[in-house]
Amino acid sequence: MNNSRLLRKLFLISTLLVLSSAIAAGVYTRASKSEKKQKDHPHTYDASEVTDPPKVISAVKGLDISAVSLIDQGTPYAAINIDVINQRDEDVMAVDFVAGVGKSSSGGIAMDGLLFEDDPLVIIPRHSLKTFTWHLGEILEGETVVLAVGIFSDGKEEGDKGSVDRLKKSRMLNRERYRKEKVQGGGAQ
Repeated sequence: MNNSRLLRKLFLISTLLVLSSAIAAGVYTRASKSEKKQKDHPHTYDASEVTDPPKVISAVKGLDISAVSLIDQGTPYAAINIDVINQRDEDVMAVDFVAGVGKSSSGGIAMDGLLFEDDPLVIIPRHSLKTFTWHLGEILEGETVVLAVGIFSDGKEEGDKGSVDRLKKSRMLNRERYRKEKVQGGGAQ
């Protein structure tokens, strides 16, 4: 009979261990899925809660980030000012800032002075400084802000290739829409 009691106790302990392991594995799996889901669906800053500006870098040679400052701190309208110095001998005709680069990037401030073929606009003149403002509620939290694109008056395009391609595609779509509106309005092509 002692063997029988011992076997029952071993069976009970084994059952409790297996059950505990199953519960622990379930909790771990659920926590991992929740964490992964948060990473897969990044969110923007709560502007009123931000006390320090995000990190800002340039991916374009000769376009230097000289200062980043937080404005309207503590309000829902909080934003960052980004001072960019064009160190090059060419005018900057287009720029694009993104939050992060790659899969989780989001567009931000895209300014394209080449949008209208017959009336180009200089975004940053050569050897000068320009300040860009970006509302924090539009920036992905935890991502580095990157000056990802610089297109210059000599035709050079520099920066993150995917961002350059998206800016050029957007330009082409906007030009086509502008041409259609111009034709519908009775103007010449």
